[in-house]
This record gives sequence, structure tokens and C-alpha cells, in this order.
Amino acid sequence: MTIREWLAARSTQVPEALTARVLALLGTDADAQVARAGEVFLQSARRALESLLAAGRFGRDTALDLLAVDALTTFAFEHASEAAPGASEIKVLAVDGARALSGIATNG
Repeated sequence: MTIREWLAARSTQVPEALTARVLALLGTDADAQVARAGEVFLQSARRALESLLAAGRFGRDTALDLLAVDALTTFAFEHASEAAPGASEIKVLAVDGARALSGIATNG
């Protein structure tokens, strides 16, 4: 199963515009195997957030992008909780995610 397929199964209640933006941010990584979903979602969230910050885009026109960053992060944890419902897997993802996203603040 690909990440795209996994998302399609979970996005039935998600507005189409948000799903489309998440897929756009994932790019070709959407076709990676779902086993890599946590890592891929967090990398995509970081890239998108870095791009917004670098461009100085903080207005209302970026709301969809910010929602997509939030959705990518949420999907990372949802996948981790399903793939390995133990607390250790989620803790690893949380530490990796916090490290990746905090790097934006310290580098900017």
C-alpha cells in the first residue's frame, strides 16, 4: 500500500482542498510505501513550514498551507499509532518530529 492509498482511505471526512494540498506537499513521496509514512509526513511538514517562513508568508493566504502542515503532522502520529501501537514507536516519532521542527526555529 502506498501513502497516497493510505491517505485516500482516511480522508473521506477531510475537505478536498486540504487533501489536495497535503498530496501536493508530499509530491512524489505520496507514492512511497506506507511503512515510511511517519517519516515522509514529518519531512513534508518541515519542508512546507520552512518554505513559508523563508518566504515570510504569514497572512491569511497561507491558511491552507498551515492546515496542511498540521494535517501532515497528525497523519504521521495516526500512522504510527496504527503501525505499532506501542508507546515507544510514537515516542520515537515525537522526538524526531520535535527535533526536525525545532531545527526550523533555531536555524531561522
